[in-house]
Amino acid sequence: MPRSPHFAFRPVPVEELAALGSRREGETKLGEALAPDWRDAACRYALLGICEDIGPRANNGHAGARNGWDAFLPNFLNLQANRFIAPGGVHVLGRIDDLAPDAELDQAALRQRIEELDELVLRTVLPVMQAGKVPIIIGGGHNNAYPLIQAASQVQGAPVDVINLDPHADCRPLEGRHSGNSFSYGILNGFIRRYAVFALHRARNNEAIFRFMDEHAVHRTYYADYVMDPTLFHRDLDAFIAAERTPLCVELDMDVIRHMPSSAFSPSGMVLEEARYYLRRIMASPRPVHYIHLPEAAPNTPSQGRIVGKALAFLVHDVISVRK
Repeated sequence: MPRSPHFAFRPVPVEELAALGSRREGETKLGEALAPDWRDAACRYALLGICEDIGPRANNGHAGARNGWDAFLPNFLNLQANRFIAPGGVHVLGRIDDLAPDAELDQAALRQRIEELDELVLRTVLPVMQAGKVPIIIGGGHNNAYPLIQAASQVQGAPVDVINLDPHADCRPLEGRHSGNSFSYGILNGFIRRYAVFALHRARNNEAIFRFMDEHAVHRTYYADYVMDPTLFHRDLDAFIAAERTPLCVELDMDVIRHMPSSAFSPSGMVLEEARYYLRRIMASPRPVHYIHLPEAAPNTPSQGRIVGKALAFLVHDVISVRK
């Protein structure tokens, strides 16, 4: 199993998955219809949990992103397996754990550990992408976008196109790795050809970030414009997706959803239905997808866990139930 000094990947045993399921006579739940191996011909998607929050903490964000996967998994496994889901189309690959999640570390130490995590995430997802499967990554901070982009670029053999629904552009300086600079690292290290970020909050990105986006031709839209015209989001997204046929790396930061327990909670933002439209529109388009990344949900109480778990389950169901 891939491992590093402070992080480890482990598969989720079948027995553990079964224990999270709730059986009901006459019904088949998704947990009972999973692919036993991601290499199976029928399997298209591989679910990976990342249980860490050092990325957000290294960026002065809130803890809790380590809990997103555990909130999601039982909710997802107990969805119905019916005519909208291809049998055996999804495999639970496993989870990456922070082996010392409560360690007291200064900012420099946190950022150094993220570099170690980058390498483990890259090694974990690369063979899945090389096999033509689509990893769906749940939990952890947005720092994990960087190794996912790097893996996609290696598979494509060229810089990739990235689309992100996010109040923050995450284009902070290359000051050591954290959740706020995955895309600036990706652009400056040559892994990203084109970066597009939708629903930015004008007040939550500093001027240096706006200058960086100007200098690197980052395509962006602003949430305030969607407040004035709620139909504009659909038109903006539709136009961007239709403009090219190149594969996409798909990012959806859970911070973008209004009242979502997350690393950067906000009372103002997109509603869950708009996030669902974003994923469904991309998956229904002709553009291939390298991966889907749903980071930054940070539930720290049972009630927050219920909100996060069900929201993530809806989003993943939207991905796997759309036919191209």
